[in-house]
Amino acid sequence: MRPAAVLVVSALIAASLVACGPGAAVNTVTLWMYPVIADQAQSRAFWQRAEAGFERDTGADLRIELQPWEGRQEKLGAALMAGNGPDVVLLQSDMIPQYVGENALATVDDVVAGSPRAYSPPVLDALRVHGQAYGVPLYRTVTTTVYNRKLFAEAGITQLPRTWDEVKAAAPKLAAHGIPVLDYSGSTEETLNLTFYPLLWQAGGRVFTPDGRKSAFASAEGVSALRFLVDLNAVNGLPRDAATKRSGLADDAMVTGRAAMAHAVTEAAARTVIAAIGPENAVIGLPLQNRARVAFGTPGALSLLRGAKNPDLARKLLAALTSPPVAGELCARSGFFGPWSDAAPPSADAVDREFARALPFTSAGDAHPQARKVMGLLAPHLQAALLGEKTPEQALAEAAAEADALLGRS
Repeated sequence: MRPAAVLVVSALIAASLVACGPGAAVNTVTLWMYPVIADQAQSRAFWQRAEAGFERDTGADLRIELQPWEGRQEKLGAALMAGNGPDVVLLQSDMIPQYVGENALATVDDVVAGSPRAYSPPVLDALRVHGQAYGVPLYRTVTTTVYNRKLFAEAGITQLPRTWDEVKAAAPKLAAHGIPVLDYSGSTEETLNLTFYPLLWQAGGRVFTPDGRKSAFASAEGVSALRFLVDLNAVNGLPRDAATKRSGLADDAMVTGRAAMAHAVTEAAARTVIAAIGPENAVIGLPLQNRARVAFGTPGALSLLRGAKNPDLARKLLAALTSPPVAGELCARSGFFGPWSDAAPPSADAVDREFARALPFTSAGDAHPQARKVMGLLAPHLQAALLGEKTPEQALAEAAAEADALLGRS
């Protein structure tokens, strides 16, 4: 972080704390934070300065522990079971219902209501369970479609595909040139929020029934989404290793110019693609259209653990770090969008402007306490369909039976 920016963050944290009232006597509060700012040096500088500023202005002992994304649920669950978890933790919206169901989170409606800037209603809705807020918004993510215009042109395709039908029509032409139309990562380690679920939503489907008692992905809409992938795979419209492929690798198909498009790309990944294939070849579009036009996007929020050692101090920390100036600085450094109704793109460049166009079409998905567990059950069945071991109907029906048994037990 630049020294001037560090001072700005420190000053703004101090200003937000003044609004919360005088600091308490020396107490300890612990925050588990994750790599929201991808650059490790900038991330450490930002949070170290935030920690020092909070301690100076409250007399408290703040411990911001930077954690890895990988294995975070397992680590947090183990810490909570052992009674040595943090006081405040960063959570995504689809994780919150699970922890609410486990009675691990405290409501934070008072902190949300005290924000000097109005939050976007969809952001708040994604963080509510039974009408109560269990997270204070910090940022929101956006994903959308990215194309390699050069590969389409070389295959004689002048209009980039915007719908499923157009993607299917382009697949054989690109395959004749040895290029899959759609990059897809089917590893069971991938989050379905960035692979299958956007297609499920575009088909008009859901993960759960509206009452949350059963799964809903084995519907005709779900079969349509999985059939879309299987049919593309059959005509070499997906990478050869699509069923087992991981995303984000240095030799990723979009980065190396070996895939024509991807349907659920984060802004950071889009910038990597643009740097690799050239801005003249990269095009950022809206989410794909089938029955609906939708892509994944979720708020990241700071949540208060019910077992916090000093809840009042922890609430002051929530207010300080989610105050518009501090959260805005974080969004600018991370490339994520602000969670407010009037939030502008993180910067004024063309990439941000294009991702801002996709923002109205984003969905955080179905909120459910078992969302992450159901995702883990479904993933291997999707993989089996891509490997040709099961039909889409069989794969989804078997996954639904397992998911419904889990939901029945819970």
